[in-house]
Amino acid sequence: MAKIPPIARPTGARAEIERRETRRVGRAQKLAQASVADREQMLDQMFRVMLEFAEHSGISRERTAHVFAQARRGVVKAPYRLSDALHFKVMARIGDVLNAWYTEPEYLDARGVPAPLPLSGARSVESLIARFLPKVNDRDTARWLIAEGVLRERRGHLVPARRTISFTEPNTMMLDRIPFLLQGLLSTFNYNIAAKAKGEDTRCERFPISQVPRFSWEVKRLVPMLLDQLETWAAPYLDQKESSSPKTARVGVEVFSFVEKHASRRRRQKA
Repeated sequence: MAKIPPIARPTGARAEIERRETRRVGRAQKLAQASVADREQMLDQMFRVMLEFAEHSGISRERTAHVFAQARRGVVKAPYRLSDALHFKVMARIGDVLNAWYTEPEYLDARGVPAPLPLSGARSVESLIARFLPKVNDRDTARWLIAEGVLRERRGHLVPARRTISFTEPNTMMLDRIPFLLQGLLSTFNYNIAAKAKGEDTRCERFPISQVPRFSWEVKRLVPMLLDQLETWAAPYLDQKESSSPKTARVGVEVFSFVEKHASRRRRQKA
């Protein structure tokens, strides 16, 4: 009976290629999984980001440790929820003021752009603010928005400077918005993982630093268009009677851009 010849094993260059391919597949399989150690590394990196942010915000490491211990004790009984962002709600209401000014026919001129309004009166900035912020002083709020550059004067009347809100100095509303965004981001991530959905973003690697101002300008130009289209699409659903849609939820879109400079390579020093 003839013997079956043994299977020839690769040698030399071919064997090395197959070993490299095996290592590459092993690394890919490892990256496709997430162990407890990987999750702990994620938290470690997130804590580093938070510590650096706290330091830049003028909070000492001792106070940061105290606040972390306080949050650790309170998270079981009082976990953070989006409804806790009370100051941010005021900022959102100011956004509603601008939205009405940009979309409702009563506040548009013949060209379809926000019409100049007087400070006080029946159809004025104060009445518009009082509609969305009835518990605040409308005149003081209007003067504050002027000082912050959200509103600007034009021939004795006021017009919005831009479609979105931005402030010249940090305030409680801006600070309240940060945990709001983090909660929204992380809860969205958890939802996508549970639903096996994939998130999308736009990244431009090796983008010229000289063109970053133009990139920022394009973001500021395009984002308001996206938000306006979404608001127009959602308007019919908001106008429906409560009886036809008893259950509601708060939905929203937050868009932000970032710029991260690549670390320069260190030159090796000759021994």
